[in-house]
Amino acid sequence: MRLSKHAITKTTALILVVIVVLVALVGVYFFTMGPGPTKKKIKIAVVSDIGGRGDLSFNDMAFKGGEEAERDFGVEMVELISKDEADYIPNLRLAAQDPDVQLIVGVGFLLSDALAEVAQEFPDKNFAGIDTFAQSIIKEKYPDKYPLPNLMDICFEEHKGSALVGALAALLAIHYNKPHIGVVLGIEIPVLWKFEIGYKWGADWAIEWYKKKFGESVPGIGQTPKKERVLWTYTGTFSDITKGYEAAKAMYARDAVAVYNVAGPLGLGINQAVMEIAESQGLDMGPPFWIGVDADQDWINPGFVIASMMKRVDKAVYYATKLVVEGKFRDIVARNNGVLVLGIGTKVDGELMEGISVSTLADLDEFIKMGQRAEELTGKKVLPMAPEEIKNKVKAMRDAQPDWIWEAISELEEKIRSGEVEVPMVMTKEKVDYWRGILG
Repeated sequence: MRLSKHAITKTTALILVVIVVLVALVGVYFFTMGPGPTKKKIKIAVVSDIGGRGDLSFNDMAFKGGEEAERDFGVEMVELISKDEADYIPNLRLAAQDPDVQLIVGVGFLLSDALAEVAQEFPDKNFAGIDTFAQSIIKEKYPDKYPLPNLMDICFEEHKGSALVGALAALLAIHYNKPHIGVVLGIEIPVLWKFEIGYKWGADWAIEWYKKKFGESVPGIGQTPKKERVLWTYTGTFSDITKGYEAAKAMYARDAVAVYNVAGPLGLGINQAVMEIAESQGLDMGPPFWIGVDADQDWINPGFVIASMMKRVDKAVYYATKLVVEGKFRDIVARNNGVLVLGIGTKVDGELMEGISVSTLADLDEFIKMGQRAEELTGKKVLPMAPEEIKNKVKAMRDAQPDWIWEAISELEEKIRSGEVEVPMVMTKEKVDYWRGILG
């Protein structure tokens, strides 16, 4: 049967309608169900302080936090290394000019001025500083902009961590029947008062704990007048290692069981003083001990660094990234005047965000890996011995101390976390004078 021209036209039109409908349905399917346009990966940029990779301290810990954020949040980290202070502003600007970078992190208090300046230039970018006071600069110089909505200073509860290692040192002094513990500090500035008084307070807490625990007179440091228990020196420097050595040597000469390093590189001077004693007496393990600061420094001299008070810069970078990814960064800035404090038991929006701890064997393992990486980067020897030997010596040192010492530290940490005890946070001359009047 032949179709008329009119019938062919109608059939063709019907086929065209069906095709159009099918194409439309396929389009709707791929729009709603199929793969959408490729989403660009969020970037974070970490701008180092002087030294960059391989410092086994603030910079390496910041990059570690960025790597963990890459793993958990699917972001990409960009590393910008500052070789000197003149690099801070150019590096921050370079990071902010990348359209995919949503968070720029400046590592260390020296970047405070640079962060305050560049954060104003790029209001659509988020900036975080580790141990910085950039918002204070904004408040002083640009009060109408305070708090700057895209800028976060991340600080730490150093007084609480110092209380833990102060308690540890005092308990060691009791166990070894030693009259003193010591602390070597850098330049006398308010932030270091937090370390000083926290350490002294922790020692006092430990002595009272021992009395209650064992119901007997306290040997060693417990027989020393309260104001003379802690030997302390402000060296006036964060770079002169010889002054750290001289201050620590005088403390060990007075039979201090342990000396806390609150002066950065001066810890190498403290270590030198310890090694002289160890070599003269043929010791392969303390006492005498010293206590590390900021990073896990237990690997520097295994068997003689009893522990370190850690400021978790890695967690600061990680949490800042998390807040950006979750869209909470600017809300937290607004509610906290631009300052996020990480410590023991600290929470943000009901979520635990801690950043202070006493070093553990697990931390040691991470820092040994950092040391191995630093050796690869610099081509220089960093670790004092093979990784397994370091771990074995540190474990043997810790195991050699009585269990009640570690139990006491855990108890104090839990009481700080729960709020049952409050460590004084001293940041004014009036308060430091008050506590020195009590604790020496």
